[in-house]
Amino acid sequence: MAVYAHPDDEAFGSGGTLAKYAAQGCDVYVVTATRGEAGNIATPELATPANLPDVREQELRCACRIYGAHPPIFMGYQDGQLTIVHQGQAVARLVRIIRELRPDVIITFGPDGIYGHYDHIAVHRWTSIAFDLAADPDCFPDLLQGACQPHQVRKLYFRALTESQLAGMVSNGMSSTVMMDGVPFPFTAYREDEITTVIDVSEWLQVKLAGIRCHATQLGHDNPFVTMPEEIMYQRWLCTESYILARSTVGWPQGIETDLFERL
Repeated sequence: MAVYAHPDDEAFGSGGTLAKYAAQGCDVYVVTATRGEAGNIATPELATPANLPDVREQELRCACRIYGAHPPIFMGYQDGQLTIVHQGQAVARLVRIIRELRPDVIITFGPDGIYGHYDHIAVHRWTSIAFDLAADPDCFPDLLQGACQPHQVRKLYFRALTESQLAGMVSNGMSSTVMMDGVPFPFTAYREDEITTVIDVSEWLQVKLAGIRCHATQLGHDNPFVTMPEEIMYQRWLCTESYILARSTVGWPQGIETDLFERL
């Protein structure tokens, strides 16, 4: 299960991972806190501010179909407002989802939120807390009905961008920052020795790119992910997706993991 804040959050750093495990027969779910209604419209002919949430919902549904994942689950919160919603209610909502879907592995944002986006950081906190509370029958006992029983997720991963991946992005014409409210927020990049898990998604790269391109309102016609030449596509920065194992009930890797289900 992947837990993110907006449609398209799943695509760039986890789309290949989602496609890989779906192809291997896993049940793959994408949970998103919002419908992306505050996003910029990079392709004006595709959406207006009035219909943007509906369009972005359909873009995420498109991406999930391409990955082979289940239809996305929307938590129903307002884009840009995740730090001021009732935090306990948000965690309880996510606990219910975890208890109903019973995932073995969850991936989400790390504490950096990739580039400090406050919605991303809020989702990081909700997911980290829900990982613990979903297994505790004394927490939210009113949720313990039918299939909604306590569940212990086995592993929690934080999506991470490495220094080499960031360098690869920049060398291929992408920015090292994201503009928010007119201010550039830099991506947070990790040293290679801080990464616990690297997933090779080269076999699913075309699927990953197709999933990214579903989010057309956010890309624009000149985005490198739209115009990227074939010879660039298979560079390592795009063919691997990196994570930091944050919680585990099954022990810790001795070296770099290459499988999210290692030791399960």
